[in-house]
Amino acid sequence: MNRARLAGIAMSAGVLAAVSSLAACGEDGNATPTATSAPATSATSAAATSSSGGASGTAAFDPCTSITSQFLAEHQWNGRAPQPRQDTEGPSTWKGCVFATASAYTFRVQTTNGTLAQVREKFPAALATTVQGRRALRYQARPDVPGGCTINVEMASGSLYILVDDPRGAHPRKLSPCDNVTEIAEAVVPLLPSGS
Repeated sequence: MNRARLAGIAMSAGVLAAVSSLAACGEDGNATPTATSAPATSATSAAATSSSGGASGTAAFDPCTSITSQFLAEHQWNGRAPQPRQDTEGPSTWKGCVFATASAYTFRVQTTNGTLAQVREKFPAALATTVQGRRALRYQARPDVPGGCTINVEMASGSLYILVDDPRGAHPRKLSPCDNVTEIAEAVVPLLPSGS
């Protein structure tokens, strides 16, 4: 397919995919991305396929390989090997890794096709902020479940999704989950390729 056609399909998919793609906690207490579901169509499948390759947008950053073992050790985020995680619900996708820290809390770093506009729609009270010069929204998807906080940082084709899960308050400096997720974002965002 030519670029113009792919762009048209991607734009159509974006219109069809005007759903929220964010975090909520599952019955097991683990945070899992959820989206208001819309059936996947051939246009959304083609757009997802076309955007998964190449060096643009979210496909240009792979948290599982870009966040190196040295980087994790420097931040004491190397409690266990990163666990790859990919989630898809309707047209929404998340791809990245779950990391465990030396102090026994976990966090997830994933790229998603979910945009900040979709985050704002789903979580109107989300705090608008910036991370390393990029627009971002920080929120608690489930304020009734302690220990979780999420930040979505704007990227060209969606956003960088970072979720902290620290229900026991295990952060060594006793940061709140929302301060912690901001600190993680401040460290990870400089790893994003320019133009992503």
